[in-house]
Amino acid sequence: MQPQYNEGAGKRLRREAKQLRTKALYRYGAATGLVVLPLLVYAVAPFNPLFLVAAIVIGALIALPLIQDGKKFWKSSQIYDQGACGEEKIQEVLESLIPSGWIAEYNLRLPQVGDIDVWLRSPKGVNFIIDVKSHSTVVQLEGDVLKRQSYDGKLRDFDKDFLAQIGKQVTAIKKAKKLTKVTPIVVFSDGKVSFSNKQKIRDAYVMELGNLVSGLQELDRT
Repeated sequence: MQPQYNEGAGKRLRREAKQLRTKALYRYGAATGLVVLPLLVYAVAPFNPLFLVAAIVIGALIALPLIQDGKKFWKSSQIYDQGACGEEKIQEVLESLIPSGWIAEYNLRLPQVGDIDVWLRSPKGVNFIIDVKSHSTVVQLEGDVLKRQSYDGKLRDFDKDFLAQIGKQVTAIKKAKKLTKVTPIVVFSDGKVSFSNKQKIRDAYVMELGNLVSGLQELDRT
């Protein structure tokens, strides 16, 4: 099955973020309505004040879960926007390679692995995939595991094993595009990588945004 891809980096994430914000606003609106509606009805056609108080209390109790859902959707939309911003930064940087014959495709959809953020082919025919991470942190290496440096200076695990994730993407893109070799790169668009981008870790390379183009060009030469 050939991969399907969107028109540019970050497009899908921006759409997801917009949908999540819409869901959040619907819930905020519904929660507001549950509390305000009894007051509006009372203003037009006054009734027993005790019933008004009861209606407001019941409305508030129903509104609280809606507000919590709205907060969750809004927070998720911000995460999607952050991810989209990271992908857009990568596309902007990679544009400098296009005039020299590099080919880039973004947001390839593969059922087995979801999205592959970027697939690249150099003029020499060397294939790369890039998995973009927008975490704003210092990335360190502990053995062959990526860690993030927290505000207290301690090393913490990421939520996912990015190297295992991109390894699965390599297998999927090889099959989909009938490729024999693909070089995987995990790129942190807003993070600082504390070790050399020349170091191969579990068959993948890890880079920060500022080193991406030079790193790709060096891997293409070697």
